[in-house]
Amino acid sequence: MGWFDLRTLPAYAWVFDLVSADPAVRAAAVERHVALLWRRYESHPTGTLADPVAAYAAYPTDLTAGELRALEPYALLFVQWRRQFPAEWRRVVPRLPRGSWPDDAFIRHGVSERARAVLEDLVLDAVHAGTGSRQPRSGRHPVRLARFLDGPSLRDRLRIGAGSPDQAVRLRAGYLLWLIDHPRESLTTRSWRRWRRTHGVPITHPRPAADLAALPPAVAAAELAGLGTARLTAVFEALEPAPAARIVAALLSAPPPAPAEADAAVPDVAALAGAVAAMDPRSAAWMFNAMPEPLAARLLAAMPPAAAAARFPRPKRTEILLLMDFGDAVARLAAMTPLRAAQQLRWRPPDVTARFLTALAPDAAALVLAALPNGWPDDDLVTVLPAGYVADLLTRMPPRDRERIRWVVETQQFRTAAADAIASEAAAPSVAASEAAASAADASGQAGAEARNVLR
Repeated sequence: MGWFDLRTLPAYAWVFDLVSADPAVRAAAVERHVALLWRRYESHPTGTLADPVAAYAAYPTDLTAGELRALEPYALLFVQWRRQFPAEWRRVVPRLPRGSWPDDAFIRHGVSERARAVLEDLVLDAVHAGTGSRQPRSGRHPVRLARFLDGPSLRDRLRIGAGSPDQAVRLRAGYLLWLIDHPRESLTTRSWRRWRRTHGVPITHPRPAADLAALPPAVAAAELAGLGTARLTAVFEALEPAPAARIVAALLSAPPPAPAEADAAVPDVAALAGAVAAMDPRSAAWMFNAMPEPLAARLLAAMPPAAAAARFPRPKRTEILLLMDFGDAVARLAAMTPLRAAQQLRWRPPDVTARFLTALAPDAAALVLAALPNGWPDDDLVTVLPAGYVADLLTRMPPRDRERIRWVVETQQFRTAAADAIASEAAAPSVAASEAAASAADASGQAGAEARNVLR
């Protein structure tokens, strides 16, 4: 980066206080960072950690290998700060200029042994992060870093993870080892599911997942009858979303078993809802995307609200909420994060959005309203909300959202008033013309009567 002068690096020594063990020292460094980043400069120094990290991450770069090594500790500091103090890092990171992320730069420039150890920790973080049997987090970076760092040390640590008693850690570590051994494979949901059902937790009962998916749904449903909730969950997660959705539909439409077949009882709605509620939320949401909306609404309504809220399909499947009992739908909206609830309401007609908003607790409704993309749906929501309701919600919003939504409300009110004024102006000549026509008709009638009298 032409604007960054490496001779100024001593002035950045204070940024290492961001990972100080002393909370007071760390807090002072964070405050200084926030103060210096009050404006984002893309081509001027900010005086913060963003400067040397952006210089290290710049592509292309004209820095020499020695200059890059001088900047590497700052890039590592960024990674360590993110790992050790994520809450403080998240407070500052939205203000960082673009290009201040070093992950790919480590791969381009090569790393020292000290940096290798820190980056191995970053890969292992992706293995141990989160809950549920999902692929490693953080997008493509853990895979690219793992392939770049491939060596005895990293493989030994991943093999330890692959032997963990925690199934989620075991699966993620095994999957990452498999990706290292198969460089043509990418970190995608499809490759993860394929690996999981063939290597991680292969489904062999009642038959392999691929064979089960190839059966007619009714036949597959008959083979799943009698399985417990945990086994059903494992089977549904191993299947692709579309065949899983078809088999669930077949299970719900299957006739009750004969008395002699009681051991092979077909799962009812509650049992199936329990199996889907135990699935990874994203996998369950994809299955609901492939499912007829009435069936998805039945299963989501049969789940606890929190489990259903985390597994709702994409927002444009607009009928699912409306097909539920209104109280069930509101309970599931209330269990969502404000952003997820706003996404579900974004595509509704304004009267439907208003009905759901007013059914939520006021504090929750305020956050949902503030999270609606671009502030509002396309149609006029203000006019269908009760008088004074928006004003009350504005008082419950964070200040930044309050000002943005107030601007939207006032703009909408102005547009409504302007439209009414134009309509009144247009209607006024019509009224005057009608009155003039009526007067002319009266005059004409009177003249006609007088003429008839004269003829008589």
